[in-house]
Amino acid sequence: MQKYLHNTLKLLLVAVLVVLLYVSGVLIINSAVNYKPATKNLDITGPEKTSYISGHNTFSILSWNIGYAGLGSKSDFFYDGGKMVRPAREDYELYKKGILECIQAFDSLDFILLQEIDTASTRSYGINQYAEISGCTPAHSNVFAKNYDVAYVPVPVFRPMAKVISGLAVFSRFSISSAMQVVFPENYAWPKSLFMPDRCFILTIFDLPSGRKLHIINTHNSAFDDGSLRISQLRLLHEYMQSAYQKGDYVVAGGDWNLNPEGYGNTFFVSGDIALSVPGMLPASPPASTWAIAFDPDYPTNRDVSAPYAPGLTPTTIIDYFMCSPNIKVLDVRTLYDGFKNSDHQPVYLRFELL
Repeated sequence: MQKYLHNTLKLLLVAVLVVLLYVSGVLIINSAVNYKPATKNLDITGPEKTSYISGHNTFSILSWNIGYAGLGSKSDFFYDGGKMVRPAREDYELYKKGILECIQAFDSLDFILLQEIDTASTRSYGINQYAEISGCTPAHSNVFAKNYDVAYVPVPVFRPMAKVISGLAVFSRFSISSAMQVVFPENYAWPKSLFMPDRCFILTIFDLPSGRKLHIINTHNSAFDDGSLRISQLRLLHEYMQSAYQKGDYVVAGGDWNLNPEGYGNTFFVSGDIALSVPGMLPASPPASTWAIAFDPDYPTNRDVSAPYAPGLTPTTIIDYFMCSPNIKVLDVRTLYDGFKNSDHQPVYLRFELL
């Protein structure tokens, strides 16, 4: 009996040491290669174009969080209460094909804002989605900002998410005068910060014949926090937006805000989906009362991913939309609803006019 207890304790000690070594190794490696983004100018790629937008006063724009082609209607996600880390390869390829076909169908739009584009992640089978999307939009200039670069995410324990490299991008039919990645300063405390996205937004600027400028902002704000990060991020966005407008420029900011928009209410959507609010958070307001928030109240833009999508049963909400400066007239805004076929988000379309 004494020998049995001795062997058992020895095995437990070995197990504890293995776990400690594993955890220590993960923390040491990720700390050593921890990605620290900086606010910086971005490289602009794509075909050469005229130096400024001419002959246009009305524009079209689309915003879509593509969910790295891993969160289509059959998927759930472990971080939100589900079990999956990534879909089966055949489902991933199906979602990706649908996303690429959808973006290709939108290639006549003036601007396309995308979030959660993987370039070399285990969760998306190592595929460079940015390169594939760029191939679908050969007439567009584009910029990419990396906001998630982790060598090894160790959860879930028995099927870890592992390597993640991801970001957001802007595609434009017009020449981009300048582009900047603006990093939100706040983040999670160590060691959680080692494994979470480093949130940022892309600021793209377009010259107009009048001498004014058009600012197109693509943002992806924090999701898994108590709300304090989202509020501080919104405050920084407001500062940039107001500053540009006060100079006489035009501003459109879109993306995945992870906050309901001001004016959103808890009702049933036309689609039959259950409408819920982001828990514990006030809706996002614009920089000032004269600014417009543009969203489609009839359809959800985001679904709960604790389970696969079930029409009429899965909780849904609106967190994808646009904010427009007072010198812009909103002509049309629509959620392009398809039942969350290829992503846990739906594309949102906006047509606007410069006044």
